[in-house]
Amino acid sequence: MPNDLVIIALVQAKPGHERALVQAQAKLVQVVREQPGCISYELHEAIDQPGRVVFFERWLDRTSWERHMRGGHMDAFRANAGPLIGAFELLQLRQVA
Repeated sequence: MPNDLVIIALVQAKPGHERALVQAQAKLVQVVREQPGCISYELHEAIDQPGRVVFFERWLDRTSWERHMRGGHMDAFRANAGPLIGAFELLQLRQVA
């Protein structure tokens, strides 16, 4: 798909909050998968680093992803889980081959 958007979100929980953060993130997955424009939304945890997670997302287009990020579900997630996050990095990708 030429206009689709791939997002890689790398998240590290604050020490002592690993399980709580992963649980909060896991609850978000099904809600997001049902959103218009969501092609895939996966949560993975590093085998050797508890609390180090990667969201792999594929969206129909940037507009769909931006709508998702502005949604009430994300506001609630940020309010509840934001204090548990120690580090965060977001990569926005396009397929080139």
